[in-house]
Amino acid sequence: MAGILSIGTRAMFAAQAQIDTAAGNISNANTPGYSRQSVQLETAGGQYTGRGFFGYGVAITTVSRAHDAFLTREAAATLSIASMDSTRLTQLQRLEQVFDMGEAGLGHAASQVLNAFVDVASRPTDSSARQVVLSRLEELASRFRSAAQELATLQSGVTQELKTGIATVNELARRVADLNQQIARVQGLDHEPNDLLDQRDQLIREINKYVQVTQIPADDGTVGLFIGGGQRLVLGNHALELRAVPDEYDASVMRLAVHEGNVDRLLPENTLSGGSLAGLLRFQRTDLADAQNQLGRLALAFSSALNAQHALGLDQAGQPGTALLSTAAPRVLPSSRNTGSALPEVAVSSAHLLAASDYELRYEGGAWQLTRLSDGTSVPYTPGTEFDGLTITVPAGTPAEGDRFLLQPLRQAAGDMRSLLGDPRGIAAASPVIATLPPGNTGTVAVSGLIPAQVDPNLAEPIEITFTSPTTFTVNGTVSGTVPTSLVPGEPIRINGWELTLTGTPQPGDRILVQPATVTPSNNGNALGLLALRDAPLVGQQLVGGVATGGETITDAYASVMAAVGVRVQGAKASAEMSDAIAREAEQARTSVAGVNLDEEAARLIQFQQSYQAAAKVLQIAQTVFDSLLQTVGR
Repeated sequence: MAGILSIGTRAMFAAQAQIDTAAGNISNANTPGYSRQSVQLETAGGQYTGRGFFGYGVAITTVSRAHDAFLTREAAATLSIASMDSTRLTQLQRLEQVFDMGEAGLGHAASQVLNAFVDVASRPTDSSARQVVLSRLEELASRFRSAAQELATLQSGVTQELKTGIATVNELARRVADLNQQIARVQGLDHEPNDLLDQRDQLIREINKYVQVTQIPADDGTVGLFIGGGQRLVLGNHALELRAVPDEYDASVMRLAVHEGNVDRLLPENTLSGGSLAGLLRFQRTDLADAQNQLGRLALAFSSALNAQHALGLDQAGQPGTALLSTAAPRVLPSSRNTGSALPEVAVSSAHLLAASDYELRYEGGAWQLTRLSDGTSVPYTPGTEFDGLTITVPAGTPAEGDRFLLQPLRQAAGDMRSLLGDPRGIAAASPVIATLPPGNTGTVAVSGLIPAQVDPNLAEPIEITFTSPTTFTVNGTVSGTVPTSLVPGEPIRINGWELTLTGTPQPGDRILVQPATVTPSNNGNALGLLALRDAPLVGQQLVGGVATGGETITDAYASVMAAVGVRVQGAKASAEMSDAIAREAEQARTSVAGVNLDEEAARLIQFQQSYQAAAKVLQIAQTVFDSLLQTVGR
């Protein structure tokens, strides 16, 4: 009799445990990170009798969770990569909005400045045409400043998001360390703390959204978390602290570091392979920095070319033209670790040769080494020589071995662009030289244009060109450099920094006189020179055999910048969509094992209810048998 009561009781307890567990599954079906739990049963053994073994019923061994360690780690890792790609895409889409298209774009504003010289060339003394030039210069400068401010705002946003994300990771890491301690305390009870394990797995998934971690389980049930190629974040019940630390060159730029032993250990950004923090750092290091340099190069190349051409002409007072636009000077940022006293200086010597890049200058082995950071090109550098349109000097101080400097010739250029000319009479539309045809020429040669093209000490020297044939000539006067002797169809004659364009056919003996000019109502030579900048390759030229080749016009260069940003956005979008799909598949694979299916749980509830009722029936029968036995004995 005791046997049947014991068996029924055990069966009832087992069914009750299964009902409780199913109820827990149902109530936590929508709890993030919850893993479906189930009661593990085994037979309670049996007793041998002469008639065989009679069982003792059922025994509860433990309550286990549906869990696959590989799928859990895979879901966390893919989530981390998806978070990185999504974060970078969001930032790139914001960056794309800075570079407007059409009439709202910088390329259009720059072309409008040059187009304004059409009216000045047609009417050099018209003050209203000159005023239009000044208005468009101010509009262009305002647009460049606005674009630079938007990029600076993006940098501030990245810094704030980094700090917020780091604070979140630190809180999650502390909670993981606390759970590690709680799990270790119950490790010797031979039963897994399912809810604590689920909570820890969920926290690790949350950390992976910000920074990808590697999990290493320990024998005591704790999990160690490592980031950045092996730097520990959580070990046992101790969590280290992530920090946003200023860059060694620029304090406005944040880097990621781990604080350990009162020391901030900087994490190399190329070791961070996932998480929103990695996405922000990559955007800051590459995308945003490239955009700022591209914008600065446009501003510096255009303003330098415009100022140089304007300086060749004469204003209405007969004075050389002054600068029309100004930009911020190049920056030299010494490393916070430098021990020497040297402070290099950077000057832009050839704006049309500038590369859209920052540079690192190192002093190693008693010599300077210059590295272009956009592509990693590194060359030995002698101060005072030109490289990529820059001239670097070290006017004072003594460098120490290992001293480093970050050179930013372009990063700040657009942010402080200003229109400098306020008086329309100061526009230097006139050329300092004029070409005339003396009487007696017999050919049809005529002067189409004479434009001052570059600085030359003999620019205003009188020159006489005498044709010896329709295609050859001699030059009399003071001439700089090599003297041309032949006329190339479609090409101007270039002497002393000016360019003379002819039409018609000269005959032997025909002459052209180039003489110093005065400001007259018809003198528009420099206005034509300024207008010619529309088709000149002002941006991105390269030296080939000592000759500048290639390059783009200002409008084409701006279009290239927009195209480059657009390509990055599309590439980031494709990466984000792919990584998101992979992360969703990995999460579905995990939930297919660990997730709660309400239909299955409802079916199991009915099954467990029936088991409970059957166990109760066993007890009822045992009671009936016992009563019958008592009645029989009582008689």
